[in-house]
Amino acid sequence: MSQIRADIPVTKILIAGLGVMGASLAIAIRQNLPHIHISGFDRPEVMEEAKKMAIIDDTAQWPQDANTMDVVFLATPLRILKQHLQELNGIVSKNVLVTDVGSTKAELANRVKNLGFSGTYVGGHPMTGAEKSGLRAANPLLYENAVYILTGINQDNRLLAEQKLIPILQALKSRVMFLQPEEHDEILAAISHLPQLAAIALINLVGQRNAEGRPYFELAAGGFRDLTRIASSSIDIWQDIIASNKENVASALRAFIAILEQELEQLDDLRHNFEQANVFRSLVPKQNKGFLSPLTDILVYVTDEMGVVAKIANALSAEQVDIRDIELLKIREKEGGVFRLSLNGDAEAATAINILNSIGYKAFIRE
Repeated sequence: MSQIRADIPVTKILIAGLGVMGASLAIAIRQNLPHIHISGFDRPEVMEEAKKMAIIDDTAQWPQDANTMDVVFLATPLRILKQHLQELNGIVSKNVLVTDVGSTKAELANRVKNLGFSGTYVGGHPMTGAEKSGLRAANPLLYENAVYILTGINQDNRLLAEQKLIPILQALKSRVMFLQPEEHDEILAAISHLPQLAAIALINLVGQRNAEGRPYFELAAGGFRDLTRIASSSIDIWQDIIASNKENVASALRAFIAILEQELEQLDDLRHNFEQANVFRSLVPKQNKGFLSPLTDILVYVTDEMGVVAKIANALSAEQVDIRDIELLKIREKEGGVFRLSLNGDAEAATAINILNSIGYKAFIRE
């Protein structure tokens, strides 16, 4: 558990929406900032379960309790989030920082402006998520190393953002990035919303052909599975996201269709397309979760034995080497496997490799 951060002038927060995002946020704050009292708001049965699981300290009376808080996080679907902003208006004062985890930002910023919102609002979007939903899927590491975008920072909200919100996010080891709401939505249309629609289109194409009795899905390997993984996402969430960013999504779709049509015309010679794609792909950071600052991955080959993860973690921890992310890439029973460890830069990676080599593990920087 992290030491108490007495320098953060926040003692009470409220999280409205205790799904996987809100519940994960609550657990992460509890682990990293244990002095903060966490209230939660959701359906009665969800609040009671969250309290029994010690995810929150108490349940909140909505919206009146919000004005007694330092920070209010809105972690609900967009349609509910917009309703919550309206319910908070006139209840919260300028001393209360209200933020959200919504996937689009311009529509919310406009709503806050049109309401003449009584609190201090900062738009937020953590670039992270989980395939499962609900309290049981909560993961305190969800926000660690994730880029956390803050939008609409200005002279009216900057002070509270710097005093209250940003220190919390930094304590969770999130990577804070600043964008304007319109810029955020244009970028997300291309890197998040378009891929969602492309995955749906691809899985539907193959699914329709598979229904004809040929073994499409039986032959689908890693590339197809990776490209279509997000096609299982919920329409209840995505319908709101697409609707709130419709113009940007439509623009990205049209541009994507134009590229596909160009490829269709150039099927006999796609060399330029491939070469250009390779150049652009090399610009994408290799780190997970969209890291802003450079992390370095190392690969560690291990034998099939009990306690290997603890042995690696303890050895590195003893030398003050912080593992920022860990993933099991391959495993074969009775043979062993390969772990990917993400570390804070090349120097720390080199230190980790020396430590692991000294205790009998083969480790090297991942290219």
